[in-house]
Amino acid sequence: MVSKYVVRDIMSRGIFEISLDTSISEAAKIMGENNISSLVISDDDGIYWGIITTMDILKHYTENLDELKAKDIMVSKLITIEPLAPLEKAASIMAENKIHHLYVLSELREDKIIGVISSDDLIKALNK
Repeated sequence: MVSKYVVRDIMSRGIFEISLDTSISEAAKIMGENNISSLVISDDDGIYWGIITTMDILKHYTENLDELKAKDIMVSKLITIEPLAPLEKAASIMAENKIHHLYVLSELREDKIIGVISSDDLIKALNK
């Protein structure tokens, strides 16, 4: 099936960022309060270092989440996509990498993330 949509049509605009030293308990709180399932990890210079998802946190639920920091459990491979990419490309990248989130890069600045698209977003788009 070829979709009439591109990534920017269904992505969530904006992202939630935390620092490398944010505790995992604080990260979980941010996710819960904002009903989101991933956070981008960045430093004071705005450089992206990785991502934390709810599944990453669940893998460490028996540890002291106040002492554990974002830099300790983040996945450092941040996989991105362009806003004008077709949804089929997003789905293919997610399937190939076994991930549920793709971060969308700015068309003007390749070092700036402007949004996120999730596997849930793709499923909802398929039902339209």
